[in-house]
Amino acid sequence: MTELRAGPLTAVWRPDVGMVGSSLTHEGEELLGQRGGLDAYRAKGSAFGIPLLAPWANRLSGLTYPSSHGQVVLDPERVKLDGNGLPKDGAMAGREWVVEHESGDWLVASFEADEPVLAVFPFPHALRVSVRLSPDTMEVTTSLTATGDVAVPRCFGWHPLFTLPGVAREHLDVTLPVVRESTLDDRGIPTGRVHPPHWTDGPLGDRTLDAEYPVIDGAFVLRGGGRRLTVRFGSPEFPVGHAWAPEGESFVAWEPMTAPTNALVTGDGLEFVAPGATTSSTFVVEVVADRR
Repeated sequence: MTELRAGPLTAVWRPDVGMVGSSLTHEGEELLGQRGGLDAYRAKGSAFGIPLLAPWANRLSGLTYPSSHGQVVLDPERVKLDGNGLPKDGAMAGREWVVEHESGDWLVASFEADEPVLAVFPFPHALRVSVRLSPDTMEVTTSLTATGDVAVPRCFGWHPLFTLPGVAREHLDVTLPVVRESTLDDRGIPTGRVHPPHWTDGPLGDRTLDAEYPVIDGAFVLRGGGRRLTVRFGSPEFPVGHAWAPEGESFVAWEPMTAPTNALVTGDGLEFVAPGATTSSTFVVEVVADRR
C-alpha cells in the first residue's frame, strides 16, 4: 500500500493489488465509491475506487478477436465474464505490480505482461503508471510500451467512481463534456452508430447512466456539499469517455478510455503502439472548495 499526501488531498494506491486507487480523500472525506471494497475487487474484479481496465476496457462482443497473426480465442476460465458471458475488463485485476519510485506525493509502478496476460492478449508489452499529487490535483499517467516485435493494440482504460461526501445521490450536480453518444445494443456493445447525447447537465436526480461518448470536449464536473471535483482527459490520449451511474449508488463513474468498447473486435478507433515505442495517456482529477 502506498499513501500519497499533498495539502488536503490524500490518495491510497495498491501496486500489490492491481495498481488500483483504493482511496482519494479531501480534508479526510472519501471521494471514491467503495462498493464491495478491496476484497471484492481482489476476488472478482468488482469495480471500486479507481481500477485499471487492461489490456482492454469494458467488454468484447465474444470470445474471439482478430490479430495480425491469426484469430485470438479466449479461454473463458482466464477472463472475467459479464452477465451475458462476454469477456470484460481484461485480465489484470488484482495482479501485483513492481514499485519503481515512492515518495510522499509521487508513485511509479510497472507491470510486464506475463503468461496469464499473454494468453488472452498475445502482444508483449509493459505498463507503467505514475501518480502525482498536489494540494488540489491528482495526475495519473499510464505508459504502454510494445516490448516485442509486434505492434500492440492500445485499448486500456480506467474506471474511477466519484462521489461527494454528505451529498445524496439525487443532489449530485453532474456536467458531462459530451458531443456525440454511441448507440449501444442490449449487451452494452457499440453498434457503430452515433447520435446527439441524451444527457443534460444538472442534478442526477433519479436518472441512471451507462453511456459511451466517442467525442468529448471539456471537463467532467461533479458539484455538491461545498466541493467541486473536476476530471480532465480527451483526445488523442483518452479519446473516449464512458459514464456510469447505476440505480441506488451515490457515485458517478467517468471512465477515460484509449479506444471504444469492443475495438479489439471491430478495429473501430483502435490504434497500435509500434515495436519498441511507448505512448502515454494522462487524466487529472482536481478537487477544490466550491462556494457558489
